[in-house]
This record gives sequence, structure tokens and C-alpha cells, in this order.
Amino acid sequence: MIVIKTTIQDIEIAYDKTGTGAPVLLLHGWGSNKKTFVHVSKTLSDYFTVYSLDLPGFGESSIGVPLKVEEIADLLHQFCLKEQIDTPIVLGHSYGGRIAICYAAKYPVGKLILVSSAGIRQKLKISKRFKIKVYKALRRCGLPLKMGSKDYRDADNVKRIMLVTAVNTDLKEQMKKIQAPTLLIYGSLDQVTPLQMGKTIADTIPSASLIEMEDCGHFPYLERANYFLIVLMSFLLGDSDGL
Repeated sequence: MIVIKTTIQDIEIAYDKTGTGAPVLLLHGWGSNKKTFVHVSKTLSDYFTVYSLDLPGFGESSIGVPLKVEEIADLLHQFCLKEQIDTPIVLGHSYGGRIAICYAAKYPVGKLILVSSAGIRQKLKISKRFKIKVYKALRRCGLPLKMGSKDYRDADNVKRIMLVTAVNTDLKEQMKKIQAPTLLIYGSLDQVTPLQMGKTIADTIPSASLIEMEDCGHFPYLERANYFLIVLMSFLLGDSDGL
């Protein structure tokens, strides 16, 4: 496996490249890095050229100013042009799935795999809206806060802006534009991105199929690694419907 760094629009992007064949891009979730896909990359590399990227601001990749998921998708396209990658297969987990959606809506892809990805805004329950109002009021008063997700609390200012922007961006219209065969993989026990989100996205993307992984949470490729690879390889090496 070759670890490479390249600069795109003043942002240093670190990535691993392995295998030969059609190109596959692996996009990790929030707070993770390219290493999370090591076993996936190893299996794919027998059939494909696999690029595992550190997204801007994560792993060994740099970031200066907050970037929207659409902007990262454009950055990814510039990466593909620079590396002479044409019509890649794109796999995105969670936050990486949001970027993959934006990419596939705008640029040609061979196939698209979304793992535990969100992207359609849901109506907030009254209790949730109340908590947000309390949070904003306390923040205006300058009081120390422990509210918000762990991802938000652990992030620096730049990535906090990115996270808030990402979760508040509705990608439904982008999903409708995706023409590539798409496979969605969601865990039945996922509390971060519930299975219902996967069903909604599957109904929105024109050529999408959904696989529900039983007894599995937000990380199907780790929690049910062997089954995940069977499903993934069937989709990539079989017909366009995946299974």
C-alpha cells in the first residue's frame, strides 16, 4: 500500500492507493480517517484500484477554512482530475456518504455505495426544538456548555461549523439527480442514522437498493465485516442491482 500526499486548492490531501483495476474511492465518516477501511481496501484491491482518502481536516489531511459537503465533493473531483481517475466507484460512510451523494449528483460515477449515511432533514420533535432553544439562550449568556453531540464538543471551531452545516444541509434534490446504480447498507440497530433514513433515501435515489444488516449499529463494515464484504463484492462484481 502506497501512502501519498497531494495538494488541491491549498489543501493537502493524504491517501492510500492499492490494487489495480477500475478506481474506487473510500470516504470515511466524521472523526475517522482512511485507516478505518483497511480491511475493506485489502479485499477490494484484488479487483480494483482503491483510493482511501483522509477527508479535509481529518487524519493527515489539512484544512484552513470550513468547507461545505458540496465544496468537498468539488475538491474530490479536482483530486480525480489530478490523479486521472475517470468515473470512479464511490463508497461513503456516514459523513463521507453525504459527500458521496453530492459527488454522484454532479459528476459521473460507476456505482455508489452509501453506508449509514444521512442527508435528508427530519422534522424535530417538540422536545428537541426546546433543547435547541435552551442551548442557544445559554450560549448567548456566555455560560459553559456541555450540550450537543460528542462530535460537536470534540471538534475545533472550523470543524464545528462544518459539522453544523453538514447536518443541516438537505440533500434530497441532489439524491434525485443520481443516475448510478446505488447500494445502501444500514444497520438495524443504528441510533446515529436510523434504518428509516436509509429507507427514505432508497425511495429518493432513482436506482437504489437497500440492505438491512441485522444486529448491527452505525458501523456495518466493522461490526459485521465479513457479511458486509460479501454484500459489497456482490454489488460491485455482479449485476447493477447488487444482489
